[in-house]
Amino acid sequence: MFVGRKKELTLLEESYSSQQSALVVIYGRRRIGKSRLIHHFAHKKSSKFLFEAVENQNTQAQIKHFAADLGRQIKDSLLSKVVFSSWEEIFDYFTEKVVKRKNRQQKLIISFDEIQWMAVNRSKLISILKYFYDNHWKEHNVMLILCGSIASFMITKIVNSNALYGRITTEIALQGLRPDEAVQFFDKRKSHDEIMRYLLVFGTVPKYLEQIRQDRSFHWNVNALCFSSHAIMMNEVERIFYSHFRETEGYLSIVEYLRSHIATHKEISKAVKIPSGGGLTRYLTTLKQAEIIRSFVPFGKKQTSTLRKYMLSDEFLIFYYKYMKESEDIIENSSVEDVFETVTAGSFDVWLGFAFERFCIKHALFLASKMGFGRKVLTFGSYFEKKSEGFQIDLLYKRTDKIIVVCEIKYHSREISKKVLMEVDRKVALLSIPRGYSVQTALISLYGPDSALRAKKGFDYYLSLDDIIS
Repeated sequence: MFVGRKKELTLLEESYSSQQSALVVIYGRRRIGKSRLIHHFAHKKSSKFLFEAVENQNTQAQIKHFAADLGRQIKDSLLSKVVFSSWEEIFDYFTEKVVKRKNRQQKLIISFDEIQWMAVNRSKLISILKYFYDNHWKEHNVMLILCGSIASFMITKIVNSNALYGRITTEIALQGLRPDEAVQFFDKRKSHDEIMRYLLVFGTVPKYLEQIRQDRSFHWNVNALCFSSHAIMMNEVERIFYSHFRETEGYLSIVEYLRSHIATHKEISKAVKIPSGGGLTRYLTTLKQAEIIRSFVPFGKKQTSTLRKYMLSDEFLIFYYKYMKESEDIIENSSVEDVFETVTAGSFDVWLGFAFERFCIKHALFLASKMGFGRKVLTFGSYFEKKSEGFQIDLLYKRTDKIIVVCEIKYHSREISKKVLMEVDRKVALLSIPRGYSVQTALISLYGPDSALRAKKGFDYYLSLDDIIS
């Protein structure tokens, strides 16, 4: 099932329809749908060669695999028997056999998927590809796609590499689906409330959503996917970190600290004992690009402020650290089928409330577009005040038209009454509003306002669950 990705497909089609050759880089975390995007884009194109590397193999094994794959695509079974000694040798063959083919009418798509495995996490292959692209492929109307997981290799060796400087025509950092796209994975008979619970546990990662059985309940699915001895999600954290990032321990130490802290760069450095210079910055940047963490600057501070805070934002990792990691022994040794109900008893509804708040902050730009001011957002984030009259604003937008939007987020199983107005009015009164700015308010909840609150017109904007995922 292919869902969403309209913006990314448009970018790919524009590169494809260009009169010149194109070099496209696609990167993103595991399970996010990079390969599916490429195959969906290319499936009706007549001139294409799509290659995917194999994990944990040396250069010679990668070359052998590439040769066999090429043989299948050009229908030459003997090619798998040929021994190529280097990438230069097989690219010379590929150039003569495929790229320079004279009767080709359309742009030739060449895709190297999991390029970091193909390169064995070294930069030599990228330099070789640069040479062939510059000297043998670019003049033959080629669209070269380099695709890989969001690790330091993709950023340092490809996106920011000297070898490819000025040559990349399109860069796509693939992220999770929008909520209204993710809902398409679910049976229409499922309620929006149940769908939201899935999104709060698994996020909008396509591969996770594909595992959900539509003919089963929420509790059945979570038990089967997360709380049984053979649950496929039990090893997902290991897959994310050990096959996704180099220097795994450093990344894990940051994530495990942020599971229970919202912290500044300096505080993280002190806690995980990683120097606060470029090393930690690189770790944090890579985790942000993978949508595992997010950062925000406190309201009223500059984007360069040292008070910028970092927090864990990946829905599944938050759920894993809260319930699964602490229950590994129970999961391994239990013979009952409802471990999820046992380990979450009395706390899951409260957890859902906090998870819904984090979800709204993560998708703040999407929610702003639903409220009609998406293009006007300058900054957004939570607001905390720790003085004597301490308070918290769940989500606050600062807009280009000099309006501050104060959002109240409620995960209640009923419509919201006008009692909420006193709470919101207090926060607005205590908030230091920049000179020249006006204030508006928004209520984001599961079921919207009750009739009395709506009649009172206490908020400028209302967003309900139906608005968010319909």
